[in-house]
Amino acid sequence: MAKKNSIKKKDIQQKKRLLIITIILFTICFSMFSYIWYHANKPVFISDYVDDTFEDQILGVFPAGWVSIVNPFNVMVVLDGDNKVMEVSSAGSEDVTEIQKKFKRTTEGTIQCKIKIQDTNTRFVIHITQLDREYDPYDDIIIAFLEAGIYIVGEENIITLEDDLSFWERLILLNDDVSWAIDEQSLEDSVPLMRYELNLWYSIKIEFNKERFLLTINEVLLGAFDYPRYNSPYLTGLYFVSFATQYNFKFYVDDIKITISNPVDYIHPLNIFSMFLMIFFLSMIILCYFNFSKLKRKTTT
Repeated sequence: MAKKNSIKKKDIQQKKRLLIITIILFTICFSMFSYIWYHANKPVFISDYVDDTFEDQILGVFPAGWVSIVNPFNVMVVLDGDNKVMEVSSAGSEDVTEIQKKFKRTTEGTIQCKIKIQDTNTRFVIHITQLDREYDPYDDIIIAFLEAGIYIVGEENIITLEDDLSFWERLILLNDDVSWAIDEQSLEDSVPLMRYELNLWYSIKIEFNKERFLLTINEVLLGAFDYPRYNSPYLTGLYFVSFATQYNFKFYVDDIKITISNPVDYIHPLNIFSMFLMIFFLSMIILCYFNFSKLKRKTTT
């Protein structure tokens, strides 16, 4: 009998150690998740103005305050002359690179940045998205830099894909019902808003509301553009996304300025769900811990 009790005590001790290790690991993971989530969403809650010149960033590493889940190793802070800038490289091999800056949810605002293209095969977009991680080409602002031309992506330039989504597409198109792509050929067949040259800085200004947006490059107004259809409570993210292409190229980004004119109080349901999920798992671990403690006391007595 004493031997059985000893075995039970050992089993309980082992389970308790395992539970403690689980709690420690969960606490570490939860702390890391909370830290990343808070800093990624900090501008969403706090500031009506975002200014990033990269001068306070560390050379050779991923820029702080930005988020990327698709090829983040292709993004780093580098020197351009004496200035620190953000370098975004294509992945090549039919892959994409994505980098985003969150800003406070708004229906009106102004986004400014500087772009310097390094290679003739450049194919990327400046993408301003509605909602938190929902790419919808009919609600978004998409400005394409393609083969030395600058274009606005409209409804006629969108292709609906019937193929199964790849792993990265499932991450990027998190809340999309269908997969879509930009029809690069239709853009190339149209007349670009303007041509760009290599190794020159271009100052870009986008002023938007729920009806239309204005695009100004190097202080020249290129036009007012309507959305194909706009049905969103807010815009919230500035993305730089390279096309899936076999070519390797890179471009520089600098002097990001985001001004919020009409902030919106809105919490996306996915944010609420993720927090409740973490609280649920934590509650289950605490409950299991107390159950094991009671079981140990009963065995001891």
